[in-house]
Amino acid sequence: MIRLLPTTSAQVVSIIPRDFSDLTDIDVVITEDGTGATQTLSDVSASLSSNGNFVQVSIASSILVEESAYYMEFTKGGNIWFRDKAYVTSQVNKNIVHTINDGAYDFFDDGNDNKYIVLE
Repeated sequence: MIRLLPTTSAQVVSIIPRDFSDLTDIDVVITEDGTGATQTLSDVSASLSSNGNFVQVSIASSILVEESAYYMEFTKGGNIWFRDKAYVTSQVNKNIVHTINDGAYDFFDDGNDNKYIVLE
């Protein structure tokens, strides 16, 4: 899972795509989980990492909302090149555990201990 900051400025994402040749004509479609809000970034810049094991892609999105999850699809020449999930958070401490939808729902508790009655 890719971790992004909730900002509109450019961020570099390191990925391992299906092929490392010809790092041009790359488009990124970012779709927010739940709402379906979508943004397409065309002709994003990409380069090989210093050790050649990753491709670093620079993206700048305007739809990133903190504590939200996204589906990212990278295409090259119209074909899927890489896809992954992304989580947006302003937290930079990697030791803090994040949970999606924590506290977003009220759980019903009627006080019983959920005993089941088995009829034979």
